[in-house]
Amino acid sequence: MSLVIHRKLLLTALICLLLYQVGTWITVVAGAVWGAGAALIVAIVSYFCARLAKRGANSTLWFILPTLLFTGVPLCITVWRLFTTEADWMDAGLDLVPLLVGFAVPVTLLSVVYLDLRKKTLLADARSQ
Repeated sequence: MSLVIHRKLLLTALICLLLYQVGTWITVVAGAVWGAGAALIVAIVSYFCARLAKRGANSTLWFILPTLLFTGVPLCITVWRLFTTEADWMDAGLDLVPLLVGFAVPVTLLSVVYLDLRKKTLLADARSQ
């Protein structure tokens, strides 16, 4: 497979993780209708930011910004709950582990690989011209 196909597959995996996590988080907080609406918003924002990121090497910010936003908000809210609840620190820490292992770490790793593939694709395109 080419670098472009690898990038597209990684971007699809990232968007799926973001859709799932934001949709799940909003569903728990506000209900199913709001969760579906939030997932739709994440999909639209991710699509348009990916389109803007295609414009060149300097537009990588358009890829990083929504990823940080949709990863950081649920993570910050979960950490905030750790500090504001009266629960035991051990229980609160165990509540954070699934979010980290099932979402934050995979999104971070996929983002690093995507950015590296993007750089290699741009270098390969520059060499071919």
